[in-house]
Amino acid sequence: MYKLFVPAQAVGANLVYFDLYNATGSTTAIVVDSIIPIVTGSTAVTGVVGLDLFLTRTSAVGTGGTAATAEGTSLTACTISALTHNQPINASITARLTPSGGATAGAVLAWRAVYTEETNAGTYIQIVDMARALYSDIPGIRVNEGTGIRVVQGSVASVGNIGFDVHFRRVT
Repeated sequence: MYKLFVPAQAVGANLVYFDLYNATGSTTAIVVDSIIPIVTGSTAVTGVVGLDLFLTRTSAVGTGGTAATAEGTSLTACTISALTHNQPINASITARLTPSGGATAGAVLAWRAVYTEETNAGTYIQIVDMARALYSDIPGIRVNEGTGIRVVQGSVASVGNIGFDVHFRRVT
């Protein structure tokens, strides 16, 4: 089991927040079990509209932006960490914070609306999992070699900061 930590970043129309990619040659598939958007409460954004987030497959690795580290310690950098210490991440499984290229859009897998206003209690109580519907028995999203996933904001601009908590695992 692994966690992809995507730190909070400023929201923006059509912004690709991150991608997670499983390169050809990794000799494994991954299953994304959970993608939770986390709205930060440390940014004042009173009176704004919410934002739409879309989860899509990708057919190419992200470029530009900032590559995720393995087992990183920074609170402001993207990192992939093993949830057990005996399973280092395969170097062919990569992630990138705000890729500026690549991460080519594929099939739309999910859409969720998130409200970023810090004074609204619903901003923090709501658990919005983009990989599974509530009470779903779907076993997660399979990401085969040569494919990936990304989360992108819709075309409506908003204000605030948002990060993501992503859990995934290797499968054969």
